[in-house]
Amino acid sequence: MTEFFKRVATIMVLVLILTLLFLYGTNTSLLVAIYSVTLLSFHEWLSITTKSKYYILPFLVLIYLIDYIKVIDIVVFTQISLLLLIIMVYLTFVHESYLREKIKQHSLFYGIFLNLSFFLFLTNLYPYDNTLGTQSYLMDNKHYFVILISLVSFIDMSAYLSGKLIGKHKITSAISPNKTYEGYIGAFTLTIITFFLISNYLNFQWTSLDIVLLLIFIMMVFFGDLFMSLIKRVFEIKDTGTLLPGHGGVLDRLDGYFTSLPIFYLWFLF
Repeated sequence: MTEFFKRVATIMVLVLILTLLFLYGTNTSLLVAIYSVTLLSFHEWLSITTKSKYYILPFLVLIYLIDYIKVIDIVVFTQISLLLLIIMVYLTFVHESYLREKIKQHSLFYGIFLNLSFFLFLTNLYPYDNTLGTQSYLMDNKHYFVILISLVSFIDMSAYLSGKLIGKHKITSAISPNKTYEGYIGAFTLTIITFFLISNYLNFQWTSLDIVLLLIFIMMVFFGDLFMSLIKRVFEIKDTGTLLPGHGGVLDRLDGYFTSLPIFYLWFLF
């Protein structure tokens, strides 16, 4: 349980930092935070895949141009992301050996796509309106960040704790021997119950679409965790870094966001 308490302590520190950012921050400080986390994540990706750091600066220029010039339409990008997610899920469970080979061959592409999508969705985390600018709307809609971070963190901690307490049946030992059906079922159940209780307290009216998207969102958080485990098996590492005690690296903490953000955007913002 020591590892669990490390994870909790790390999350509490991160929550404190985010709370201060949301209470006292500005649009610029939030944007700088998103840039920083994205670059740290991409740096870790390069460290475990290509072993080259020369792509950092071109990637920074790329995301700056995308943020400044708006060359990518978020709706089109959401559609592309959902299509690629479906392909990734299919390959992970049906053609794992083929996917492992492609990840090794095209690791730079995967790293750019995952981190670019993370950056693009976060910098567009406000209700869709193609006439509005990013910076003026980030802090005005910071409650979306709170909902997103709370959901992913709760799902992650619930899965970890459920797996440690009652986990017995492995999902796929080849990808991650520590992932169990009981862990995911426990997280699934706890998340749905907690979300419904909070929603009822806030008098939130659920629709059938809300329920479907919540279920898909939870599954995509699970898949992100599983997919990052596959990445680590391909490159034969335990963690992507050591920056976050109990979690590993930044990539270890962001895995669920990479795959769930397109669903979150559809659910809350479009």
